[in-house]
Amino acid sequence: MNATASPNLITKTLAYHLYQEFMLRWRFKYVLPKVKEITLDGLRLDVSALSPKIRNRLMTAGYEAHEKHMCADFLTKDDSILEIGAAIGFIGLFCQKRLGIKNYICFEANPYTVDILKRNYDLNGVKPNVYNMALAHAEGTVDLEVGTDFWENSIVSNNPSSRGRKTVAVQAAPLPALFAKAAFKPNVLIIDIEGAEQFIDFNQIPAQVNKVIIELHPKVIGQEVTYNIVATMIQLGFRVAREEEGTFVFLRK
Repeated sequence: MNATASPNLITKTLAYHLYQEFMLRWRFKYVLPKVKEITLDGLRLDVSALSPKIRNRLMTAGYEAHEKHMCADFLTKDDSILEIGAAIGFIGLFCQKRLGIKNYICFEANPYTVDILKRNYDLNGVKPNVYNMALAHAEGTVDLEVGTDFWENSIVSNNPSSRGRKTVAVQAAPLPALFAKAAFKPNVLIIDIEGAEQFIDFNQIPAQVNKVIIELHPKVIGQEVTYNIVATMIQLGFRVAREEEGTFVFLRK
């Protein structure tokens, strides 16, 4: 009986997987391109300029999930935040609208993504305190490679597939200069800059900062650099409070 049932089971399994593959292709080709706005965690987001890949990530609640949960668990409404790598503004809106945080300043290197961020803030009735700037060792400009998806944007050029990408010159400044632009004293630093974290001088983190949420990208910067960043933070008096798939919460001891 098992020998007879086995081919039938294989046929059903194959048919199921073919159906799933068909539905996935249909979703990406015909459904997702028509989606112009979504609501995530009660926040309205304009996705009209985003790829189907990112739209799908947003609609399945997988976008910035680790950062969102860490913010909810470790931040309070009395915190003041400086975010580097603000992307389309979701984390900033989550902190301000859902957590009630008043003092928030953010920086995003990609000028096209900044436009999306501003639209999303407007959709949610929040005035953005955003600067189109990148983090660098010294003040000046850096060349930013603009990928198809905004999370592919990087000033790191070690990927052969980056050939042919558009490059834009972006104003840049070191960490102290970014903090100087805040009208308040941020005690929280949030960083997600797609591999450029390897260029940060973490010794420049101001003394008032007692919480750091940072996404590290070992596939871009390598395991050794990732380890060195964590070790540096510990040497500076922070402890690892949580780590999830490369995203860390550091709390000052």
